[in-house]
Amino acid sequence: MPDLKPRILTGLPEGTKERPRGDFRMAEFDRLFKTKGYELWWSRGGICPCELNDQTEQADPNCPLCRGKGFYYYLPDPAVTAGATEDKAGNPIELNDAGDAIGIQAIMTSMTQDVQIFEKFGEWVFGMCRVTTQWENHLAYGDRLISRRSIMPWNQVIVASGAAEIAVVGGESKAGLRYALAEIVSLRSVARAFRNGEDFDLSPEGTIRWLATPPVSGTRLSLGGFIHPVWIVQDFAHVYRDTLVQKKAASDRPEDQFQHMPIQTVAKLDFLIKP
Repeated sequence: MPDLKPRILTGLPEGTKERPRGDFRMAEFDRLFKTKGYELWWSRGGICPCELNDQTEQADPNCPLCRGKGFYYYLPDPAVTAGATEDKAGNPIELNDAGDAIGIQAIMTSMTQDVQIFEKFGEWVFGMCRVTTQWENHLAYGDRLISRRSIMPWNQVIVASGAAEIAVVGGESKAGLRYALAEIVSLRSVARAFRNGEDFDLSPEGTIRWLATPPVSGTRLSLGGFIHPVWIVQDFAHVYRDTLVQKKAASDRPEDQFQHMPIQTVAKLDFLIKP
C-alpha cells in the first residue's frame, strides 16, 4: 500500500537557484505610472509664518498668505527656479500657469470606505485616498496635489461684490470662488437664473466674468459646476526606501549598491479639511 502519511517538504523547490532574490523591478513599476497614473500638479506645502504668535500659535484666519489654513504653497524643486528643464530622474519639468506647481504622475487608489479604517481614531476615511509617486517626488505632510484632467462636481454660495469678475480667493471666503472652475452648470440668485454666454462667461483662469451689469453688491449667488479635485497630503510619506540591486555593483558607493523605491502616502480632498 502506498504511504499516505503527510510530509513536510523543506528546502528550495527543485531547479531553484541556491540563493534566490526578491528584487523590486522598478522598470515595470514605472510602466504603471505611464499607463495608469493620474496627471497632477504638485506644490510643496510650507508652514505659514502667521502661526508664530504669542496668543494661540494657530493660523490667522485673515492671513493674506495662507487664508487661515496654516500652509502656503511653492515649487517643490529648487532646481526649477534656476531654469532646469529636467528633474533628478531626467523627466521633463512642466510648470502650471501660476508658477507654484510642477507636473507629476501618481497612482491613486483606495478611494472608498474600508470598514477596518473605522477601528482607527479620527475622520480618516472620508474623501481620502492612497497616493504613490516615483521616488524623486518626495511628498510631505501638507503638500497640495491638483488633478489636471479629472473633474468633480462643486457647489458654493457666493456673495456678489458688484465687481465685473468673481475671482478665485481660496479658503472658505464667500467673497469669491474657492477653486478655479472647469465648467459652470448653474448660477442663480433667489430672484433669477443667469445664463452662460449671455450674462456671464468663464475665463481661462477659471473665474466668472459678467458680460452684462453685475448683480448688486450683497446678492447671494448659488453656484453649481465642476472643478479639478484638490488633494492635501495628510500623512507622512513612507520612509524613502531602498533595495539592493539585482547584481552587486563593482563600486563601493552606497548609491551604486541600492535602488530607490516608490513613495506612498495618504491625501484628502481639500474642502473636507477645516482650517
